Amino acid sequence: MGEIERLVPSGLVEQWAMHLRRQRSRAMDAIWLIDSGFTVHDGRDGVPTEDATARYRAEQAEVIAEVSRLIEQYDAINLRQSGEEPE
Repeated sequence: MGEIERLVPSGLVEQWAMHLRRQRSRAMDAIWLIDSGFTVHDGRDGVPTEDATARYRAEQAEVIAEVSRLIEQYDAINLRQSGEEPE
């Protein structure tokens, strides 16, 4: 199937980019907390049953990597269209 061209308002794209940046920031904060000694536990009825810190940290690292790739693509397209040089 071929590409379908769709017009997406620039304001909506800007909102997505801002959301991605916030998500990356939250993930970075979570990793900082874990690296500073905080832990995350799975549990039931408020009783921790399993330490989930390593799994959660790995998930947040993946969020950072994926969002960074998307933001790099977004910035490259916008910088190319505006004629600016990447930093």
